[in-house]
Amino acid sequence: MKRNVYGALTMLAVALMIIVPMSQAQRRTIANVPFAFSMNQGSMPAGGYEISSQRDKVLVVRNLDTHEARLLIASMNVEASQASGPPHAKLVFRKYGDHYFLAQIWDGESRIGMALPESKLEKELQTASNFDHQPELVVIAMK
Repeated sequence: MKRNVYGALTMLAVALMIIVPMSQAQRRTIANVPFAFSMNQGSMPAGGYEISSQRDKVLVVRNLDTHEARLLIASMNVEASQASGPPHAKLVFRKYGDHYFLAQIWDGESRIGMALPESKLEKELQTASNFDHQPELVVIAMK
C-alpha cells in the first residue's frame, strides 16, 4: 500500500515538474531556418524552429520536425539602436564559409536581444580558416 502511495506521489511530482514550466511559457515564435547550424556546442538541422521563453532568462529552441530541443540561458544581452526602427523577432547567424552559428535571438517585443558567445568550434574554425574579416551576418525573421 505504501509503495502505491509513494508511486502515485512520485508520478504527481513529475507531472507537475513538466506541466508548470509549460504553463509559465510567456512567448513563442516560429522561424524557418533553411540551413544547418551550430548552437550551444552542437549541430542543429535545417527546418522549422520554435523559440519559447520559459523563465526570465531561459529560452528553449525546439526543432519542429525532430522535436529536439536545447535550453539557452541568457548571459549576454545586446541592445538595438533607436535608428533601427521598431523591434522585430529574428535570429541572427554568423556565417564562415558554409558554416552557420546562431549568434543572437531577438523576441521582437523589446530592444534587448540575447547574444550567444562564440563556441569553441567557431573559434577553431576562425583560426583554421584565417578569417581576417568579420563574418557575414545572416538574419532570419520569425513569426
